[in-house]
Amino acid sequence: MRRRLITAGLLLGGLVLATACGSGGPSVQARQTGETTTTTTEPTTTTEAPATTAAPETTAAPPTSVTPVAEPPCTADALAAAYTAKYGAPNGSLQAQKCVNGWATSALLHGFDPPTFTLYRAEGDHWVALNSSAGKLCEGQGVPPDVAPQIGCDT
Repeated sequence: MRRRLITAGLLLGGLVLATACGSGGPSVQARQTGETTTTTTEPTTTTEAPATTAAPETTAAPPTSVTPVAEPPCTADALAAAYTAKYGAPNGSLQAQKCVNGWATSALLHGFDPPTFTLYRAEGDHWVALNSSAGKLCEGQGVPPDVAPQIGCDT
């Protein structure tokens, strides 16, 4: 009887913990390259006649400055979401190291074992995990030479 009570208590406690930690607060979503979302909209029609006033001639060129796209937040949660999307849930404590110009690295700590490092690239509003390794993390991944030493790459 005591075993059943302990088992029931553990199951209920796990359920309460899962519910409490489930969807409260903001969430971070990570997508891997190649995933697309399709949206459709209804076509609109206009029944008004076009305006007949002529626009004045201008000789100035339109501005050509483009506002740079902001990279996703450099947080452990954002990088953990990208890590989980590619490799599954991290087995240890994942810590963001550095984020520079759309590139990032994290360290996955496993107690007393050496850490595993992961390389990420920003793609739009999310991070994508590219490589996870204990060494030569950035080799062959396209990291710019000026960014590599800033994020801890050894190549």
